[in-house]
Amino acid sequence: MELTKLAATSRVLGKSRDCARLRKEGKIPAVYYGKGQESVNISVSAIDVRKVLAPGKRYTLLDLEIDGKAGNAAVIYNYQKNPLTQEIEHIDFLKIEESSKVKVRVPVKLSGLPVGVKTQGGTFAQQNRYIQLAAEPAKIPAVLEMDISDFPAPTTFYAKDWKLADGIELACQPRTVIFTITAKSGKKADDAAADAAPAAEAK
Repeated sequence: MELTKLAATSRVLGKSRDCARLRKEGKIPAVYYGKGQESVNISVSAIDVRKVLAPGKRYTLLDLEIDGKAGNAAVIYNYQKNPLTQEIEHIDFLKIEESSKVKVRVPVKLSGLPVGVKTQGGTFAQQNRYIQLAAEPAKIPAVLEMDISDFPAPTTFYAKDWKLADGIELACQPRTVIFTITAKSGKKADDAAADAAPAAEAK
């Protein structure tokens, strides 16, 4: 599998002020762990990480060069942001193997205005913006996209309804709700029809 190199420096797990110092230096505290791998506390350049986390690159396959030593395959499994500045404050790097599946949270991107809303007066709500999947590292999608323009009201779309590519499996509850389109209530529909009648007669 093709890996993108990311330089990292080992560090001793210390007090919170040590992490604050690293951040002031433009570095992000992190940890590298996984099956058969002892946790290694490291730091990485914030600038380099922003490149890795560019749109569509959430699950770029990485080779962490820890203190100049390569051969540490990983993906960014999780990260925490400062709620005020939105700067990344900590990263979890997960060790990966080419033939082993890993569980990841993949963002869901929905596009289009459902016919159930546009012409049927329904109400759309996205319940979950991520789906947990299991896949080999090279097959992990950066995002799951869907055009929902043709969905009528009422609709409840579950995780199990998503057509996944070969080699990718659901790792969440099948009936996890992704989005709903609620039909207009009977009273509202009657009111709408009543309002439309005089207008039709006027024509």
